[in-house]
Amino acid sequence: MSQSNVEVEEFAFQAEINQLMSLIVNTFYSNKEIFLRELISNASDALDKIRYLSLTDKNVLDSNPDLKIDIIPDVANKKLVIRDTGIGMTKTDLINNLGTIARSGTKNFMQAIKEGVEDISMIGQFGVGFYSAYLVADKVTVVTKSNDDEQYIWESEAGGHFTVQRDINGQPLGRGTQIILYMKEEQTDYLKERTIKDLVKKHSQFIQYPISLEITKEEEVDDDSATDKKSDTSDAPKVEEVDEDEEKKKTDKKKKKVEKKEWEQLNKTKPLWLRNPKEITKEEYGAFYKSLTNDWEDHLAVKHFSVEGQLEFRAVLFVPKRAPFDMFESRKKPNNIKLYVRRVFIMDNCEDLIPEWLSFLKGIVDSEDLPLNISRETLQQNKILKVINKNIVKKAIELFQEISENKEDFNKFYEAFSKNIKYGIHDDSTNRDKLAEFLRFNSTKSATEMTSLKDYITRMKEGQEFIYFVCGETKKAVEESPFLESLKKKGLEVLLMSDPMDEYAMQQLKEFEGKKFKNITKEGLDLATDEEEKKKQEELTKANEQLCTVIKDTLGEKVEKVATSQRLSSSPCVIVTGEFGWTANMERIMKAQALRNSGMGSYMTSKKTLEINPTHPIVTELRKKVEKDKSDKTVKDLVWLLYETALLTSGFNLDEPNTFASRIHRMIKLGLAIDETETEADKPEDDIPALEEEGGDANEMEKVD
Repeated sequence: MSQSNVEVEEFAFQAEINQLMSLIVNTFYSNKEIFLRELISNASDALDKIRYLSLTDKNVLDSNPDLKIDIIPDVANKKLVIRDTGIGMTKTDLINNLGTIARSGTKNFMQAIKEGVEDISMIGQFGVGFYSAYLVADKVTVVTKSNDDEQYIWESEAGGHFTVQRDINGQPLGRGTQIILYMKEEQTDYLKERTIKDLVKKHSQFIQYPISLEITKEEEVDDDSATDKKSDTSDAPKVEEVDEDEEKKKTDKKKKKVEKKEWEQLNKTKPLWLRNPKEITKEEYGAFYKSLTNDWEDHLAVKHFSVEGQLEFRAVLFVPKRAPFDMFESRKKPNNIKLYVRRVFIMDNCEDLIPEWLSFLKGIVDSEDLPLNISRETLQQNKILKVINKNIVKKAIELFQEISENKEDFNKFYEAFSKNIKYGIHDDSTNRDKLAEFLRFNSTKSATEMTSLKDYITRMKEGQEFIYFVCGETKKAVEESPFLESLKKKGLEVLLMSDPMDEYAMQQLKEFEGKKFKNITKEGLDLATDEEEKKKQEELTKANEQLCTVIKDTLGEKVEKVATSQRLSSSPCVIVTGEFGWTANMERIMKAQALRNSGMGSYMTSKKTLEINPTHPIVTELRKKVEKDKSDKTVKDLVWLLYETALLTSGFNLDEPNTFASRIHRMIKLGLAIDETETEADKPEDDIPALEEEGGDANEMEKVD
C-alpha cells in the first residue's frame, strides 16, 4: 500500500493557535535562534517521560533502548531534522497537542503579547515552544511513533490548517519523534554545523541526554579507477632502463576526496551541579570551570550548594584567580552567572541575579521553580529571583571566609578583588559588617604586611576609643603624611589607605565591633589623654590667639578658621577638612571624574581649617614677629608660603601653582642676595605678594629659615 493511498485528514487550527502562528510567521524578532532550544527542550521532556515510565515497566524501552537526541542538517534540501527516542505521540496526542484543542498556555501567551511583552523567547513558558519552529521554517513535518499507536505524520505550512496521516512508507522510528523543518530561504544559516554547535553549547549543553549532530567530513582515499590503461602490445621482449623516480611515480596511487557522515556528540559536559559535591574532584571542578568560562587558568575557589524547601535551586560559584580587565566597565555584562531552568540555559545577563559588587563571580544557577524560558520582563519582578540573589550573596560570603583560612590564597583573592569587597561595603548595608572582616590595610605598625580590622582592635591601646585611619593618593604619601606625627609619637596605630575605593567604603563603614572609625585628616581629633595635657594645650591655644587671627585675616576666605593643632610634632602646619565634607583625597578623586556633576563640588567641598603647630620654630618666630608688629609684610608673605605648602602636604592641589612657584623663586633670590632686575620690576605688582627686600627684614627671614 503506497503512502498516496493513505487517508489524509485535514484539521483547522484552533483560533488562538492560528493567531499565534500568524504572529510567529510574520515576526521580526532578532532572537530566532531560540527555536532550537525549544525543540531540544521538548525532546528532553519526551525522553524524561519514557524514562519515568521505564522505572515501573522496563518493557517500554524494548522498542528503542537508547535515549538520545539527534540533529541532522540537510544543506542541499534546506532541511533540518531533530529526532528523539522519547515517548512519542499517538494520533490523538498529535491532534490535541499540536493544534485543535484550546490550550490555556496558548491563550496566556497571546494575552502577554497583547499586553506588550516583546520577547518571543518566553514562548516556552506557556508550553507552546513547538511553534517557535515557524520562526525559521516555512513548513514543519512531525513524524512520531508511540508504543501505544502506529507511526503518524503531522504536517503544516502554518496556513491555518494541518494534516495528519498514517506513515506506512517512512523509515520506522521504533519510538520517538522526528521534526523536519523546511527552512526559510533567509534562515539557512541554521543548517551550518558551526551555528548548530554554538547554539547547542549556549542553550542546551547540560541536557542530560546525548545530543548528537550528523557532520560531514572529507577524506582522501585511493582512486582505484585511475590506473594506467596503457599496456605493451608488442610480443617482442624489450629491455628497459629502470628509472627509480619514474618507478616510484607509477607505484603512487592517485587520491580522491570523498564525503563521509559521522556523529558528533555536542553536550559532553555533564551538569556537574546535580552531583553530590563530596563525590566531585578538584580536577573535575577545574575542567567544568574552564569549559564554562573559557579561562586558561584554574579557579581560585569554588562553592557548590543547593537550596531546598519552598524554593529549590542548585548553584556552583567560582572565584577566578585574576580580575577581568573590564570589571567595572559600564557597558560590560552585569554578571558572569548563567541562569538555567531545569538544565536549559535561559540567560547570562540577568541583572537581578547577583549584586554588581559580586560581578567577578562565575558559575551557574539552575532553578526548579522559575518558569521555563521566563522573559526578562517577568524575571525582573519575580520574587523567586530575589530569594536566589539573597542566597547567592550569603554563600559567596561563606566562600570568601573559606578562602581567608588560607593566607596565600586570600592574598591572591584580596589583590584581585579588594575593590569589589569595598564596593560591597558601600553598596550592601545588610552585609556591611560581614564584609568588613575581609578588609586588609597597611598600618603604622604593620607596614610590610596587611592587617585586618580584628587584628587592629587586638593591638589597640587601653582607653583608645577610635580606629584611626588616613587616606591618600599613594602608599608612600600616606606613610609620610604629617597627620601621623602625634599619633605615632603616642604609639597609636593608624590604618594607611591609598586605594580610591577606600574613601567610598569608609563613608559607609562607621564602626567595627563597637569601635568607631576616625579619619585623622578631619577636624575634631582630640589626642589629649590627661588633665595636664589638656591644660598645656589650652595654654598654647591662648598664647597663639593673636597669630591665628593674623593668619586668618591674611588668608581670608581661603580657610574657614585657623587653630592650634594636637596632631603635629615636626611639621609647622596642616590643613584639615570639616567632619562632614570631602577630604582632600576625596576632593582629588571627584575632580578626576570625567563625567562628574560640577555643581556637586560647591556644597561637598569641605571648609578648610589651617592647624598650626605651636611648638614648631617657624610658628614660634612668626608669633614673635606678630607680637612685635602684626602688620609686618614678611609675616604675610610667609603665611602664604606656609598655607600653600600645607595644601600640598595635606593632599590638596594648588589653585594657582604659578603664583606659588613665583614666591619660591623670589625666596631663592632673596636667599642668594640677587637683586630684582629692571625687567622684573616692570611686571605688575598685583600678580604676587612682594617679599620685603630691606636689609633688616632679610636678616629676620634668615632667622626664620
